[in-house]
Amino acid sequence: MLETFGRYQLIRRLAVGGMGEVFLARQVGVGGFEKLLVVKRILPHLAQEEDFIEMLFDEARIAAALNHPNISQIFDLGDVDGVYYIAMEYVHGDSLRAVNMRANAELGGMPLALKCRIIADTAAGLDYAHRAKTATGKPLGLIHRDLSPQNILVGFNGAVKIIDFGVAKAVGKISETMTGHIKGKYAYMSPEQARGAEDLDYRSDIFGLGIVFYELLTSQRLFKRESETATLKAVVSAKIDPPSALTKGIPRELDKIVLRALERERRHRYQSAAELQMAIEDFMVEQRLAGSTAHLSAFMQSLYGSEAEDRLHSEPTEIAVSPFARASGERSRGTGSRAKAHKKG
Repeated sequence: MLETFGRYQLIRRLAVGGMGEVFLARQVGVGGFEKLLVVKRILPHLAQEEDFIEMLFDEARIAAALNHPNISQIFDLGDVDGVYYIAMEYVHGDSLRAVNMRANAELGGMPLALKCRIIADTAAGLDYAHRAKTATGKPLGLIHRDLSPQNILVGFNGAVKIIDFGVAKAVGKISETMTGHIKGKYAYMSPEQARGAEDLDYRSDIFGLGIVFYELLTSQRLFKRESETATLKAVVSAKIDPPSALTKGIPRELDKIVLRALERERRHRYQSAAELQMAIEDFMVEQRLAGSTAHLSAFMQSLYGSEAEDRLHSEPTEIAVSPFARASGERSRGTGSRAKAHKKG
């Protein structure tokens, strides 16, 4: 039996992370209306952190205004009986991390053209977010802050989507408050982020995407070390060899693109994600690489086969009613309300 959570039916649990539980869900309306989406339920201990909830909803509310084919859209924010949630677009596919691991294991790797397509499309989504403005024309100043292969989804239809815009800042802030130091995926931070700089700008995301591109090309971790301290030190100062030094067949022109994205001085990097995207697109044209969305879709269908459809139509998972939801009559509050954490006793 499906759990009803506010206006949503939770079909099955997709993941559990440090911030919450993630579910494939269904929104049901009149006249047989149905829509698949993802519901992320915030963990109970974080729900007690008023500053975290306030920042999370402020950032996610801004991100909800983003409407771009390469950004997973946020549809709804709210709480059900004090359990806070974010409802977002369901991408029928897999994370870039999972796709790359599977391609390496089963096919010996992903074609270079498709690696370039994924990064170029991600850059397009980043540029849109970085340039986003309010209705009055004021820049929103959005930075993702946590770009990694786990936060880039590749659809079976060839669509590339960035997820969790508007979430990383709040998560990082509450982690810093509770532990006294920066928190996040250390191996994908920019040098300025690793140093704890307060003046981060969009070029931090460009460095993060450069790391993702480097690792996608080489199938090796760039900055990951045995400890968090060593990883942060590597981000700031470790020597970066060109990808072609680790993997045969990578043209020097592509080395230059990746290494420029990974310049430690911000002023030497690409000054916009659009500039990085254009460099990759031009490279693909010059090299005559066939890497369209249709090519990526065909690759995904070949890589996953019937599993692509099986995932969509899998039997629902039994989901226990949330132990931190109130037992009394359900109260649901959506996007239009100002979410506030409810302090216990």
